[in-house]
Amino acid sequence: MNAVLLAAGAAQTPEPSVVVVAGTGMSLVFLVLILLTFIINLQGKLFESLSKKKQKATEEAAAKSQPQPPQLQEPMEAPPLVEDGISEEIVAVIAAAVASASGGKYTLRAVKRADGRGSWGAAGVKSGTEPF
Repeated sequence: MNAVLLAAGAAQTPEPSVVVVAGTGMSLVFLVLILLTFIINLQGKLFESLSKKKQKATEEAAAKSQPQPPQLQEPMEAPPLVEDGISEEIVAVIAAAVASASGGKYTLRAVKRADGRGSWGAAGVKSGTEPF
């Protein structure tokens, strides 16, 4: 029986020392940290290059879409058609608003009173249908 115990004890391998386990664990942790640092730096460079490409494309689009300075228009050949009862001052204000809003692209050709609801009726319709 003694021989059986000795044979079983000899088959077992000795456990590694505490220093070996601690050294292996710490070196593994540091290697993984170094690997994560490289991965994060690589992702940063990738996203930075994508951001630069997007910014460059945005700058090019902005440069293309810059409005051209308004060109001087030739004087209108005929004054706008104005309905009776509308003063010249009102026509001038409407023409200035149209020219200002369109950057000189559109001109006023006619002024006539709106049919249908008045301003109070339009405001009522707007407030009644606003939630929709």
